[in-house]
Amino acid sequence: MTRVSIVGASGYTGLELVRILLRHPAVELAHLAVREPAGQRFSDLFPALRGLCDLPLSGLDVEAIAQGSDLIFFGLPHTSSMEWVPRFMQRGIKLIDLSADYRLDRADLYRTAYGCEHRQPEALEQFVYGLPEFNRSRIAASAAVANPGCFPTSVELALLPALRRGLIETASIIVDSKTGISGGGRSPKPAFHYPEANENLAAYKVGRHQHEPEMEQELAKMAGGPVDILFVPHLAPMTRGIFSTIYARLRETADTEEVLALYNEYYRGEPFIRLLPAGEAPQTRHVSGSNFCDIGMAVVGSTLILMSAIDNLVKGASGQAVQDMNIMLGLDETLGLL
Repeated sequence: MTRVSIVGASGYTGLELVRILLRHPAVELAHLAVREPAGQRFSDLFPALRGLCDLPLSGLDVEAIAQGSDLIFFGLPHTSSMEWVPRFMQRGIKLIDLSADYRLDRADLYRTAYGCEHRQPEALEQFVYGLPEFNRSRIAASAAVANPGCFPTSVELALLPALRRGLIETASIIVDSKTGISGGGRSPKPAFHYPEANENLAAYKVGRHQHEPEMEQELAKMAGGPVDILFVPHLAPMTRGIFSTIYARLRETADTEEVLALYNEYYRGEPFIRLLPAGEAPQTRHVSGSNFCDIGMAVVGSTLILMSAIDNLVKGASGQAVQDMNIMLGLDETLGLL
């Protein structure tokens, strides 16, 4: 059994990690660490797991966590992970960071996206970007993985086959995404307050969302050259889920069935990609609580319209992190996730 710990276990990603790992046949939970444990158990924070996970919450004791762990998930907020990750990196423990702190290849991109200097720029090259459908072999060989963001996961998986095959123009891709309120985290924020978000649909951070540099960085690797996207995120009145609609110009004449055949060929054997028949669109409720990404498509004239749906807390966060863990440990990557 692999001993697994979670540093920053009190948020929504921590809850999802515990929910998944409790049914994982090859791991055992060692430490559930939070900044201020206050003598609580995990089930005190999340009573739905009473009797299922009553482990005590520990403080962020680096030595104790390191000695008792083979692999550590970091569920800390953005800009906080880089304060704690360096303390574990030299101890021979596999690491998976769910924050954005190690996703970007360059410190200047991090400064632009998150408005502060990166404290450990020399470590960025040590982390592999954890999108299994694109980086599986690199993840398997790595001891440090940066889990992708939720919006980027939905967009990158939808565009990956088209970019790899050179099917679309890369200079003007339009991305329209809707996210559930849990994407804002567990700490209350005014825009995510129930009376503000309920019965309302609103765009936010138009042209300046922190996930855009991450998307353009990874999409460029897929395309083999620069990719320019126009990204507009929206907050939708639902708890969980992401729905992305993407508009791209075709480089050659093709119909929906031809593009769908290309996608079926590319994603053959991928356990968590579900391609929908022509004329069918994905829905967030069909992936809720799962690690699946459902993708639909339509060709209208010379425009390819791609649609993807994921659960932002599972395939967009904790589920994908467990998928990465399975790959790093040489396990069947679906363990705990079906």
